[in-house]
Amino acid sequence: MNDGVMNDGVMNDVAGRAGNGIARDPANVSPTGAPDTHARMQDLKPPFSLLQQRKRLEAHNIGFEGYTKLDIEGILGRINYYRITGYALQYQVDQNSHWCEDGTQFADIMSIYRFDEELRFLLLRYLEPVEVKLRAVVSHVFTAAHCVESPHDQHTKAEFYYRKRDALAIIQAYSQEDERDQSTPWSHKHPRHRETAPLWVMVETMPFSRLVRYYQCLKRQDRQAVAKEFNTTADNLQNALLCIVRLRNKSAHGNRIYNTVNLRKARLVRSEVKRLVDAQSVFAYLILLGCYQPTLHQRRRFATDFWALLSRYDPHVVRPDLLGIPVSGGRHLLR
Repeated sequence: MNDGVMNDGVMNDVAGRAGNGIARDPANVSPTGAPDTHARMQDLKPPFSLLQQRKRLEAHNIGFEGYTKLDIEGILGRINYYRITGYALQYQVDQNSHWCEDGTQFADIMSIYRFDEELRFLLLRYLEPVEVKLRAVVSHVFTAAHCVESPHDQHTKAEFYYRKRDALAIIQAYSQEDERDQSTPWSHKHPRHRETAPLWVMVETMPFSRLVRYYQCLKRQDRQAVAKEFNTTADNLQNALLCIVRLRNKSAHGNRIYNTVNLRKARLVRSEVKRLVDAQSVFAYLILLGCYQPTLHQRRRFATDFWALLSRYDPHVVRPDLLGIPVSGGRHLLR
């Protein structure tokens, strides 16, 4: 799709002739004599009505068996057209025209959509325990190692970090927050802390992605001590947290997880897992999330809940391979 994308060929050609990247072509000059930068931009597609969106789906060879026209337009009014088409990717035989294979049904696309929605809800339930544990462990490890002596504010000092500038920026962000959520479980604690606070307070107010960056700022011995509480190494934990942050962001913001390939490779430790599972697949990320559950019960429960969710959907529609699940089934890998 070229919507809203600058034509690089034209831009480079103009820059070469003008010497400063500004168009001198009379067609690119406004009535006032000033260069018209908008003339170098391709037109965006016009907005489509719900009727036009439905007809466009029809033009992509998608059938609507079991749905009325009003049903389809009602769904398109609730769910963005481009969100829906992301779940039709497995049926497309021509990515340029978005033409789908014969027999493609809107019902199957919506089934994939519902699976992905349920998957995000499931992940959020099991992402939270990992996040809560990390907040506690980072606080315990750092304060026990560095904040025992008065004035107990060593977490605000650069010399206690490997990435000094980044760490101080994260700490300073606490005092720069414009609002404090007074509904949090800890809002009654230490109301006097306006500019700074004990680390155990700060870690509870940090967004999860910022907490992970804070972990990366710690000195290696502190990162190793945190990782030990997760029964792994500092490097493995760092990789897992970055992958888990991505899962969390996708889940929290309603982004598609099914049939996506994640750019960051997951560090898969077990040799059998590394041999059978694509490290950039969704399934690799699910294995990591399962491994870092705080208790064995939660780990087993996560695996049970995931396989139960997957089993409720037709495997010819919600395809396990598009999650990165190996042909063998992978139940023994996520357990």
